[in-house]
Amino acid sequence: MHLATFVHDQPLDLACLAIERVAVRGVLFRGDELLLLGSRHGDYKFPGGGVEPGETLQTALQREFLEECGLREVAVGERLGDTVEYARSADPAYEVFKMTSHYFACTSRATPTGVQQLETYEANLELEPRWVTVEQALEANRAVLASGVGVMRWLTRETKALEMLFS
Repeated sequence: MHLATFVHDQPLDLACLAIERVAVRGVLFRGDELLLLGSRHGDYKFPGGGVEPGETLQTALQREFLEECGLREVAVGERLGDTVEYARSADPAYEVFKMTSHYFACTSRATPTGVQQLETYEANLELEPRWVTVEQALEANRAVLASGVGVMRWLTRETKALEMLFS
């Protein structure tokens, strides 16, 4: 299922040569609560990130859960949907950066350890694994979007994915 397409920078010629990245996002419930990463701004994003060369989508998502949440033994299930994002490329050889994110249902009997291996920008955002309801996450994300404070491009994507998958 296609969840949404976002064009972040205008104008962009989407027909020109683009550099592409594939990412994975995990949807893991414990009862009625969802494991998300909360930031210092009060918003939430799904655990996940870019697929590295040689990784399968499933292996990449398991690595991301370990790095971002300290969660081992994640079973990756069915693909729930995808988003596609376009932005101006930082690489001068390309005009457009295209990222496709695949959202997967996940399960785990383990508990997040909280021991994280975050990238610099993630650490600066003070990303922390938290169990929240979908309603709590949507309310928080909408409030941050409305305030305009600390809004990252992924916040629009993650909010739309929450709405499409669970509303």
